[in-house]
Amino acid sequence: MTSQSDMVAEYEKLVELEKQYTERIQTCVKLLGDAFNIIAAKAGALSMDSVKEAAYYYLHSTEIEINHVLYYIRLEKSILTNQLEIETK
Repeated sequence: MTSQSDMVAEYEKLVELEKQYTERIQTCVKLLGDAFNIIAAKAGALSMDSVKEAAYYYLHSTEIEINHVLYYIRLEKSILTNQLEIETK
């Protein structure tokens, strides 16, 4: 059985990971916004196939992967929160 102090330490680690991954998501959103602005301004001078590939396969897929990890971090945090509440009652 995991001790309460171990669970608290794990929870704190998850809080920090959540912060890091939330910042990464925000960065991806900013990059996508910048990419859309560049596309809008320079679409005629760019290869649309390359633009679509870069925007979708690199930026968007990275955002999806980060969100996937963030989901599991938040899930684990929720489970630990529940376990800590049960142990303190």
